[in-house]
Amino acid sequence: MKILFVVKAIDYIDPIGIMLLSALAKANGHTTHLGILDRENILNKIDDLKPDIIAYSASTGEHKYYLEINKIIKSRFKNVFTVMGGPHTTFYPECIKDSTLDAICIGEGEEAFIELLSELEKGRNISKIRNIVTRSGPNNGIRELYVDLDNLPFPDRELFYENTEMGRFPLKTFMASRGCPYPCTYCFNHAFRDMYRGKGRVIRRHSIDYMIEEIRRVKDRYVLGFVKFSDDIFVYRADEWLEEFVRKYRKEIGIPFCCLTRADLLTDEIAKLLKQAGCHSISMSIEAGNPYFRNNVLRRNMSEEQITRAFHFCHKYDIKTFSNNILGLPFSTTENEIETLDLNVRCRVSFAEFPIFHPYPRTELGNFCIEKGIYTPKYEDLHMSYMNKSPLSCFTEQQKHIQRNLSRLGALVVLFPFLRNIVVNHLIYLPYNKLFFLCYYLTKIYLNKTRVYPFRIGIRDLVTLFLKSTKLENFKLSDEHFKTTSEIK
Repeated sequence: MKILFVVKAIDYIDPIGIMLLSALAKANGHTTHLGILDRENILNKIDDLKPDIIAYSASTGEHKYYLEINKIIKSRFKNVFTVMGGPHTTFYPECIKDSTLDAICIGEGEEAFIELLSELEKGRNISKIRNIVTRSGPNNGIRELYVDLDNLPFPDRELFYENTEMGRFPLKTFMASRGCPYPCTYCFNHAFRDMYRGKGRVIRRHSIDYMIEEIRRVKDRYVLGFVKFSDDIFVYRADEWLEEFVRKYRKEIGIPFCCLTRADLLTDEIAKLLKQAGCHSISMSIEAGNPYFRNNVLRRNMSEEQITRAFHFCHKYDIKTFSNNILGLPFSTTENEIETLDLNVRCRVSFAEFPIFHPYPRTELGNFCIEKGIYTPKYEDLHMSYMNKSPLSCFTEQQKHIQRNLSRLGALVVLFPFLRNIVVNHLIYLPYNKLFFLCYYLTKIYLNKTRVYPFRIGIRDLVTLFLKSTKLENFKLSDEHFKTTSEIK
């Protein structure tokens, strides 16, 4: 069967989920193609390609673009089968009711997707496939978690690398594991664990040899100057797995990398081992400077001492740091936001980002907002980017403007702490303007290129990256002008 994967845009982060589904489809005798809404007339592409299946993978906020274009696709191409998976359908399966999708996928979809392709090709009934829900059929539940990740094929990076500039982009993303055991209320992982309770081990890892071979194949065929491991938590402890990784990665790959972990997990020994492997930067979320919001509201369950100590270890071994934070937490104040900024300054974070809280479906904190009456679940109104202003009604418009300004200027303050007083005492109270966007964007470009992901890139590719990323960042940080089906037509 001929499958067209449709994405909204290219943001230079490898969509490993789609790549993996494409690899599985090809391994089972199907062909796969890529469509990009922001770059081509997708209707003309469908007319030329004549795919049997169109597949989307959507996060909340992004999903509305696919639902709208799908209305047009189904009105013009009635026989094409359309399916959507990803976080939005997993945690808000009700979205299929008012959609024109033929089916959605809930949870991990590798086995379900291949079964769906097989049944469609044979003309059989798909309503009993686990993880697959149709508009008229029942929800048959989900299958066991896929345990042995090494049995999966390597992701089909060719789908994106050969059809976009991503193949020439030196930064490429890999995943060594799946799953997260922590109860952070803003994240979907606690809901994911509840969904899969009794259906297998949530935390799963690839072997070191699998990872090394995957990276080597990419290195041999494409430009690769920097590796990003995008696991929720790359390393939990200094154990045999980490020691083997250090030994083999340093010897067989030898490319600087970035990984994610938690501040309460990072020890002096782990930091030392990661540095020996070639770790250039580590991402550790601080989220909130105020201990009540950090531990009672977000359930991060870590002290300021643990946080500052972890960043100290990184400084000790000359590992650059990236910190994610959340502004606009329910019922927070401007003083709370400034506490978060100040903790990042004290930790001497290399690059800090300050997105604004969005109440995503089935998350504990999202449900709290609904219960408290400060958010009515209209997920189609959520911005695709959580860098946009707060959707919560507990804040005044002035408070939302302050949060937005601090979100834009926070990284600059962490880079130049002497700007702290002028920013928090004056600038964040001004009307939001393009200058603040420019400050954020130039700071982000500079710090990503020099601190977090330092890689070499040719002048032509640098100009292309700059122009396309400017457009993408402007979209993320501006109010969305979402077109409905009637406007698209």
